[in-house]
Amino acid sequence: MASTGAISPSSSRRGGNGLRYVAHHERYYLVGGDLFVLIDGVMFKIHSYFFKRESRNFFDDPPPATPSSSAPEVDDRGTCEDRAIQILDVTVQEFEQFLWVFYNPLYSIYDADITAFFSILKLAHRWDFPVVKDFAIRELRRREDEVPLVRRIRLYQEYEVPAEFLVPLYAELCAREWSPTDDEVEELGYEQMYYVMKARETLRSTGGMSPLPSGMTVIETFTTIEDVFGLPKYTKEHGLEDNDANLPAGEI
Repeated sequence: MASTGAISPSSSRRGGNGLRYVAHHERYYLVGGDLFVLIDGVMFKIHSYFFKRESRNFFDDPPPATPSSSAPEVDDRGTCEDRAIQILDVTVQEFEQFLWVFYNPLYSIYDADITAFFSILKLAHRWDFPVVKDFAIRELRRREDEVPLVRRIRLYQEYEVPAEFLVPLYAELCAREWSPTDDEVEELGYEQMYYVMKARETLRSTGGMSPLPSGMTVIETFTTIEDVFGLPKYTKEHGLEDNDANLPAGEI
């Protein structure tokens, strides 16, 4: 799912509170929208319904400091262009991908490039959209074969996937019979590989290249992985069902 790169060809504007933006987003400046969001000079006008219904803290995200403007007595951020919610550390493409979950037909969402789901998961975790987060994790796990194991670990870390979801990935890496390759060491980094090798040795009685003790399953390595890497406990509740009925999409 590539960025649409879609902004309407309009001149630079400045809102009443001094926020400068370049253009309305061509696809996501919607008739009937009542939530204004400004990202990297692009103004989005979307429906607050999804954000109020699904998110636990989107509206609690701290606004950027604007010393020159006095704070209103009532928090009316996002209600008009002049009071747009300004997000400084999210790209236009990331926000497009996040909105795509809500505004695209269910039958086409699976056409998205898998890397887009890492961005969706990052924002869902940050703003506490539990249904979107669960959906993104399900999709990443369903298509896990599309991304090599060590790259998945790195991307989970880079995009701030909840740490407990690293447990089964590290368990797979530490349980396999062969040691990490040079390329895997370079991608994951020496610090993390130190813990990988430590866990491998802990799980084996005769060194990193030997198989796991007879009868031990990958799931039975989780406790060691959690201890060595200092990760939260991975429980059965993290084994999410593939139930798309909870996907937060619908017609406006």
